[in-house]
Parts: sequence; C-alpha cells; structure tokens
Amino acid sequence: MKQITPEQALQRLQKLCSVCEKCAYDVRQKLTEYKIDAAQSAEILQNLQASGFIDDSRFARAFVATKHKIYKWGKQKIEYQLHVKQVSDEIISTALNEIDDEQNNEIIAAELTKKLKTTKAKSQQELVAKLLKFALSRGYDYSVSYDLVMRMVKEKQDEYPCD
Repeated sequence: MKQITPEQALQRLQKLCSVCEKCAYDVRQKLTEYKIDAAQSAEILQNLQASGFIDDSRFARAFVATKHKIYKWGKQKIEYQLHVKQVSDEIISTALNEIDDEQNNEIIAAELTKKLKTTKAKSQQELVAKLLKFALSRGYDYSVSYDLVMRMVKEKQDEYPCD
C-alpha cells in the first residue's frame, strides 16, 4: 500500500469508523498499515477518540451483541476475542454483563439441539464428547454445556443400547 498523509489517514478512519464500530486496536492496526509514524498515530487516535469516532466501551457492547445474538458465540469466546483486541477487562466485564443468562442458556440449548441432529457417533461417550467439544469451541461454559449435553444424550439413550 502506498504511504498516505496523516490527514488522509484521519479522513479514511473517520469514514471507516462512521460505517461500523471500531476499537482503538483496530485503528492502530490501520495506522500501521497506512505507514503512519507512532507520534502521528497517537495524535490521530486521540483525535478520533475525542470526536467520538471510536469508543472501546461502545465497540465492546456492539461486539458482544453481534457475536452472541447473530453468531451464537458464548461468553468465553467473546471475552477472548475482546482481549485479542486489547479491550480493558473492566469494559469487557461490563459488556458481557449485558448477556442475559436465561437467553444464553436458550441459545446454547438450541445450538446443541441442532448439532445433535447432525452428529454421528458410535457410542454415547463419543456423542457426549462431540457435543461438548462443539459447545466449548463456541465459547460456552463447561458446566452448563455438560448438564445440557447429558440431559440431551439421556433422552436419546435408546439409540445406544450397548452403552
């Protein structure tokens, strides 16, 4: 990419941030991509924050809502991804508290039910392992996932008479 001026970088980032939520980490990545030096990057970042184009807490709330409701991610996967984006623990905690536990449990139950219909297993233990692996890969809590999986597998117990 051809190097651009700090003014052009600011304009591009203002446009980008007005289209979708970005965090400070995303903006720093873009500034590096634009080959803007550290001092000017800090100035541009501060300008964007002061003018309201970027706000990590607003970003975290939008990220949590999108990943949880649309992509059906669990809290642990969302938290990990927010840490990758260098969002503070306090902001992450506040954003994750917006997830309703009852709604979270309904989502994981629905996702596990869908997965159960398509999962092939030779034994009950293999089925449990596959469903748990799926739930954990989506970032759901182990104990909640385990309880749901065991309840679902018990209901399908007649398909595995040898176990």
